[in-house]
Amino acid sequence: MNNNEMRIKERYREAEALAEKYNQQHLLKFFRELPVDGQQRLLDQILSLDFDLITSLYNNLTVKDTDECSYNNIEPINVQKLEAFSEEEKETFAYKGMEMLKEGKVAVLLVAGGQGTRLGHNGPKGTYNIGLPSGKSLFQLQGEQLINLSKKADRYIPWYVMTSPENNEDTVGFFESNNYFGYPREYVSFFQQDVLPMIDTEGKILLSKEDSIALGPNGNGGCFLALERSGMLHKMKEQGVQWVFQYGIDNSLVKVADPVFIGFTVMSGLQASSKVVRKKYPEESVGVFCYRNGKPDIIEYSELPEALRYKVNENGELAYSSANIINHIFSLEFLEKVSEVKLPYHMAFKKVQYVDGDGNTISPSSPNAYKFELFMFDIFPLLKDMAALEVIREEEFAPVKNKEGADSPSTARSLILDLHKKWLINAGISPEMLKDKLIEISPLTSYYGENLNYDKVKDIVLKREVDVL
Repeated sequence: MNNNEMRIKERYREAEALAEKYNQQHLLKFFRELPVDGQQRLLDQILSLDFDLITSLYNNLTVKDTDECSYNNIEPINVQKLEAFSEEEKETFAYKGMEMLKEGKVAVLLVAGGQGTRLGHNGPKGTYNIGLPSGKSLFQLQGEQLINLSKKADRYIPWYVMTSPENNEDTVGFFESNNYFGYPREYVSFFQQDVLPMIDTEGKILLSKEDSIALGPNGNGGCFLALERSGMLHKMKEQGVQWVFQYGIDNSLVKVADPVFIGFTVMSGLQASSKVVRKKYPEESVGVFCYRNGKPDIIEYSELPEALRYKVNENGELAYSSANIINHIFSLEFLEKVSEVKLPYHMAFKKVQYVDGDGNTISPSSPNAYKFELFMFDIFPLLKDMAALEVIREEEFAPVKNKEGADSPSTARSLILDLHKKWLINAGISPEMLKDKLIEISPLTSYYGENLNYDKVKDIVLKREVDVL
């Protein structure tokens, strides 16, 4: 028996003992039939599991009954509308934000652990091309914004990318094969969020294959644990970072490291802030910001009582209309505190494909397994207060979630091109000149509509129906 075989045998005994202790012996049923690499993969997964946590989560399964929730101490959050500020005030925010960027006090945190499965895309969602004339991926569009801002700040902004075990290799490979989109690779840091196994109604951990456990990312709230565990919080502190700009991968109109938002946050005197957009209609499926028991919080759309869903304020506007778009800024000091707090896990009952005891792959027609996640909004009640900035939806929020219909690549593409058309009109191009033309403006050319003028763009607009500036 060679060293590798001895090591596998030793680890098998360790995994077997855990499986017996927690009544999960089925995990090793196919072990002896597996090739060596499959045996090693399965042992790695079993030995990495926190069985005490998994057992505790299963034993404490609860489904929140919204009828029993108390909404007596809920109030709308204080929101400031960006458009209500004067141009001078906006310039002050932008100046302060650029000052923070120039001093190296801001890092960018991208939550990108998802796959593009719902889009029919085989790969990380950030590698997806929504169909713009340039053919650029979401990752590239965001990376080029950072290049633009870094030139203005005369220094590169640290870009932290949280992946998942499922998409980490493909994500890193995509960055490498695209030369990091022109961004210096030493300023890009990857780290992985944790995963948790799927558990059936009997408390058994499911196998996705004979050599693999059915695992799922532990939610966007897992980014705080992952930052600490991976050493990235410490790295940020060593870099002199004081503020962390956080966003999700699937908003194709996100303004990465927005100086106006950074300045607004710093000048608020608070430790956190969020961008929000106004709900389209009362029934829209979005979480909304509020104060609960005097602390900032988010009410999920499924939990918002009808009385609050349709409530209006003195201006006749929806009282609870500040929709969460997963775009926040946190002080590093606050994130250090959060990393030490045990956030609650949320349970969802889902359809999960699995391998049964005979090695057959089963695709259930109804929910069959529990998935556990940490939610980012559970950190908000830890704040005394937070700032909220309402921005124009059509200019800053174009989610890419569904293959077709609402929040799809088609709607996102249209919103981006409509915004770029607006920028060109503001630069002096007449609407008639732009009729029936698709003009995309690269983030390398303009971050928010600046650096455009009539003389610079008229020839391209006049001569071509589709182009990229």
